[in-house]
Amino acid sequence: MVINLKLREDALLAKCLGRRICQQCGGNFNIAAIDFKGEDGRPGICMPPLLPPPQCASKLITRSDDTEEVVKERLRVYHDQCKPVEDFYRARGKLLEFDLPGGIPESWPKLLRALHVEDLDNKQSAAA
Repeated sequence: MVINLKLREDALLAKCLGRRICQQCGGNFNIAAIDFKGEDGRPGICMPPLLPPPQCASKLITRSDDTEEVVKERLRVYHDQCKPVEDFYRARGKLLEFDLPGGIPESWPKLLRALHVEDLDNKQSAAA
C-alpha cells in the first residue's frame, strides 16, 4: 500500500511561506496559522503555528527560496512527477489517499484509524 498524504494547496502554500529558521540554533519553526473553512467539497483544515521559544524569536530568517513563485513551481513539478505514480498505484487498488485534517496531533490518530492500526502499545511505530 502507498499512502498519499494530501493537503489543500492553499494551506500547503501558506505553510511553506511561513517556514522560518533560527540563525543561532538552526531550529525550524513555522509562523503560519492555518484555519480554512471547508467549502466546495474540500475539508476544512486547522494548523496552529509552530512558534519558536523566546530566545529564538528575534533570530528567525526566511529561506531565500521560500517565495510564492518558487513554492508554486515546486508544487507544479511535484504534481507532474507524482501523477503517474499515483495513477499506477490507484489502478492496482494500492493507493490510500489521506486528506490531512490539520497538524500532527489531529492527523496522526486519524491516519492510524484509516490504516486500521488499533493497539499502538503492541505494534511498532509507523513513524520514521
